[in-house]
Amino acid sequence: MLGRIKKWNKYKIAGLILILVGLGFILYIPATWVVGYFEQRSLRGDYAQESADALALNQSILAKLQGAADQDKLRALAVAFRSRLSADQTIGELEIPKIGLDSIVVEGSDDSALHKGPGHLEETPLPGMGGNFVVAGDRVLYGAPFLHLNDIHKGDEIFFHTPYGNFNYTVINHHITQPEDISVLNPDGSDEITLITCDPIWNTTHRLIVQANLTSASMRQS
Repeated sequence: MLGRIKKWNKYKIAGLILILVGLGFILYIPATWVVGYFEQRSLRGDYAQESADALALNQSILAKLQGAADQDKLRALAVAFRSRLSADQTIGELEIPKIGLDSIVVEGSDDSALHKGPGHLEETPLPGMGGNFVVAGDRVLYGAPFLHLNDIHKGDEIFFHTPYGNFNYTVINHHITQPEDISVLNPDGSDEITLITCDPIWNTTHRLIVQANLTSASMRQS
């Protein structure tokens, strides 16, 4: 009898542990969403200040480039902005009307950055510099900014606003690839943006890629 009681108690303890683990997992996801919400809320304030601080510097750079083409001016502004960037700093606002996304993007793509919001892969250029601007984002945790990235298709619009310029893109490609496929980081000869997240939603076996070409760009006036 005593042996049965001990065995029953072991089952009860094991069951209780499984329940607690399950509850912890269930609560973990919404907890990260709360963290993501407050991180984004704080980042918006940081981005507003970053944009305000950049105005004077932008004007001084443009004053030296009178007569230059707008593309050259944007490139100079982008290069100057990048030279001042640090890890986790806000770099811009990503808008995708098709999926209702409006997120502040930070510099970097490690866990620290992606807990705050979508992150820019540091080895890729910023908008205006020419080349492939790459942004990674979480699909499940910390607000899941890229949860509905699979609903974006060819012809949809993507907007990116920085302290120095506004950039409009049109989606040209949407596909699944392997995590080892770094060719998606390569430039194709045009100004573009590439968005990356995990696929399927609850796994990391593949990557969902959305690529878009720049269709228009303008310098930020205020």
